[in-house]
Amino acid sequence: MQVLVSGILQGGLYAVIAMGLTMIFGVMRIINVAHGEFLMVGAYMAFVFFTLLLPEELHSLFTANLGMAILGVGVVLLICLPLTFLFGMGVQRLVLNPVVGGPELTPLLITFGLSLILINTFISIFTSDFRAIPYMSGALVVGNLALGYPQVVSFIVSAAVTGGVFGFLKFSRLGKAVRATAQNSEVAMVCGINVERIYLYTFGFGTALAATGGILVSIQLSFFPEIGGIYILRSFAIIILGGRGNYLGALVGGILLGVIEGFISYLVSQGSQLQELAAYTLLVFMLLVRPQGLLGGIADE
Repeated sequence: MQVLVSGILQGGLYAVIAMGLTMIFGVMRIINVAHGEFLMVGAYMAFVFFTLLLPEELHSLFTANLGMAILGVGVVLLICLPLTFLFGMGVQRLVLNPVVGGPELTPLLITFGLSLILINTFISIFTSDFRAIPYMSGALVVGNLALGYPQVVSFIVSAAVTGGVFGFLKFSRLGKAVRATAQNSEVAMVCGINVERIYLYTFGFGTALAATGGILVSIQLSFFPEIGGIYILRSFAIIILGGRGNYLGALVGGILLGVIEGFISYLVSQGSQLQELAAYTLLVFMLLVRPQGLLGGIADE
């Protein structure tokens, strides 16, 4: 039971990260190779906030108990998400907008170049050393389960963000426009939807979701400028597992991958090294057996 619950907690984080990637792919039909580096940006923003900007008194307050720890992460999100949303919109407008709708390889190469720029920029600023945030330690004990506070905070925030994304897509006017554009951009344009603006907002949302994942990673693990490569692999495996462009599929795929990794770590002594192999294996298996994913891709919705 401990392994299952821990896997679900980790899977919630994976789902948030993958949801940003599947949103960008579903609407714009581009593969954003820099998604992992956007996650890395979020991790370093949290690092700067908690270690450089936050007074010692407030840092102690935000790690006093579970409720305050959640509040602390919420404050970081309120500061960082608007900035990363604007950053994502800037990238889309200045770099990707001219090539959307063109050859599929072009945006892939552009985002790959962007990922290299971001990695080297952060290495020059922060060096390639591992960084860590002094955060709340200890565990929440529920019966026979012992759940680390950072993992619990991460899951609660992930659940809130995931619920917010689904609510936004289902009930808001802009969310419905995003879904319509994902279904058929030409029909959406005929219906009066400003597709270019939807592309702009979508890339901003996807970037902010990646940064959210980075913030949640930073309170659990040490990180470094090239950490994005670890999570972009898992994100690709998740969207292939759940279905490309399928938001519910990203949620289901994230939870499944988290549980699978948890059981691998429990059953195999070298489990941590085999977790990435599990993601690779899952990706290849799904492409061979059910390329549309468990819940189907965009065309099946």
